[in-house]
Amino acid sequence: MILEDAAQLEALAAEVTLLRRSQQHGQSLAHRRQLTGALLARAQNAWASVVALAERLGEEQSPSPLFETALAKISEWRSALDEDLGSALTGNLFTAFQASTDKAVSELERRATGMWQRYTAQRTPEISTEVLTALEDDPLAGSTVVRIMHLAEGLRRLRDRPIPSPEELNEFGEVAAQLRSAWSTLDVASLSEEIVAFLWAANTPRGAPLDLLTVQVREWLEQRGAATQYVIRPADQ
Repeated sequence: MILEDAAQLEALAAEVTLLRRSQQHGQSLAHRRQLTGALLARAQNAWASVVALAERLGEEQSPSPLFETALAKISEWRSALDEDLGSALTGNLFTAFQASTDKAVSELERRATGMWQRYTAQRTPEISTEVLTALEDDPLAGSTVVRIMHLAEGLRRLRDRPIPSPEELNEFGEVAAQLRSAWSTLDVASLSEEIVAFLWAANTPRGAPLDLLTVQVREWLEQRGAATQYVIRPADQ
């Protein structure tokens, strides 16, 4: 269960703390403390994400046997420090502990990344870039389109995070809600394929062919007071 992994992490943190009690062989121990501290920071960051994402996704997490192996290596390293500090610092026990712990932490990070990808896939609002392009010069929708594009870019940056912090996870939820709300204010239901095709072409440097200005498109433009937003000129200019 997910709580069992939490207990493993707490035990890992407790073992790391014990490494800081010895004052001998200061430089060598300081280097190992630095390496161990980096591993612990990675584990804590990944674990915070896993806990938060599991709650939101409603997923149960099974314990990882890799943490059991890592804790056993930590115990061997601690015992060696207590018995013979010099031998412990020159032997291979720390390397074995480091490799085992890194493997366990990497597995936890992969779990967090996978959960984040599933969560963002579920919670990212669906918007049409084609519709946004079509409406970017519309007098009624233009400002909303700009806001939607800004929010969508912010959401993309958050989604690109491999492992989000709890703060970033909350921010993702807030931005997604704002994006969903902004998109809902656009009159997307009134946009037929004809209208979108005309608007999309009209917003390109070449402009829209005249045959795209159908009766339906013209009526839609006039209803929105947007007929004067577009002009006709020769194609070779």
